[in-house]
Amino acid sequence: MSVVVERWEACGNVYLLVEREQLGRPLTAEDAVALCDRDHGLGADGVLELLAGAGPVQLAMVIWNPDGSTTEACGNGTRMAARWAAERGGRSEVVIGTEAGPLHCTVEGERVRAVMADARLSGHQYRPTDEPFPYPHRFVTVGNPHVVIPVDDVDAFPLESEGPALERHPWFPERTNVEVMAPVDEHRIRMRVWERGVGETPACGTGACAVAVAAVADGVVTSPVTVEVPGGELVVDVGEDGSVALSGPAVRVERIILDDDLRPGSDA
Repeated sequence: MSVVVERWEACGNVYLLVEREQLGRPLTAEDAVALCDRDHGLGADGVLELLAGAGPVQLAMVIWNPDGSTTEACGNGTRMAARWAAERGGRSEVVIGTEAGPLHCTVEGERVRAVMADARLSGHQYRPTDEPFPYPHRFVTVGNPHVVIPVDDVDAFPLESEGPALERHPWFPERTNVEVMAPVDEHRIRMRVWERGVGETPACGTGACAVAVAAVADGVVTSPVTVEVPGGELVVDVGEDGSVALSGPAVRVERIILDDDLRPGSDA
């Protein structure tokens, strides 16, 4: 028995899409770790396990990180799943089910707009204590937690060394994504990201939403916000009510045939 895995890309973020029905069983943490391994597996920033939706949700997904953990939300992954579902269903409007809730998406060719979970500047994923946090910051949740750190120069910030410790700082009981950002002009921001359970990546859709929300809240930019990431650009619309919409590309790179143990076979 063979399984077709699709590799998708969005602003440098790479995810593998796997259908649970085709696999015949739920994905496991060990599966995700093996698939994402860049030396012995296919290599990716995560795995999107796709399963049939119910009611208004056309497609649901479980979002796996390379360390075998799961996450509540993924902006780039949501747009990939939406385009995947739109192509199969012959539609342009798709609702994707996630742990953060149902997310409405609009697909126009390679470009997809996803209405994400409403942003909040506090929540159970953020618990400050007497132990200091080393940088001025904003906490933002769009279903998953983010700490946004304003800096003068995003390239100069030592994210590779600071990221692991900040991800696991005691203020974040479920760990956190870490973004450093600097405004470019009234509608544009530069950003780098250390993703929870992943490490530094070329892009993060929910991270782009978080920095846009934080910057709008601090009055340094005005919506809509173009977020420059190392892998490209994403556009975030931030509403006064906390609503957030993320727009950007979602592109299929290749189809790969694996056996039912998810070991590499041949390209499809």
